[in-house]
Amino acid sequence: MLTTYRFDHPETDASKTLDARAYLYASLFGPVYVLVNGFPVLALLMVLISAVIFVAAFIGFGFVDWLLGSELITTFALIGVPIVALVAQGIAAIELIRIGYLRSGWREGY
Repeated sequence: MLTTYRFDHPETDASKTLDARAYLYASLFGPVYVLVNGFPVLALLMVLISAVIFVAAFIGFGFVDWLLGSELITTFALIGVPIVALVAQGIAAIELIRIGYLRSGWREGY
């Protein structure tokens, strides 16, 4: 699920690795992490993706609370929904960064 990506620049021999630590930072900081990696346009796209994830998590929690109505399930949803939203944000941010590196001429997996 959390694939490690390695990129090499063909002209400068520089390398970048997107590993578990990158997923953690991407989950916590989302658009800022994409921006720090040097992709401002993709960071703007990540702002929209993060907003959609936030709205989906909010609606999802409300739906679970309304549909099931149990205090125990509501408590689990209160803990689980934000974790799922953070994981989704991390995966989306890493994929955008991956696309950014590939479009910038970096080679993947060498």
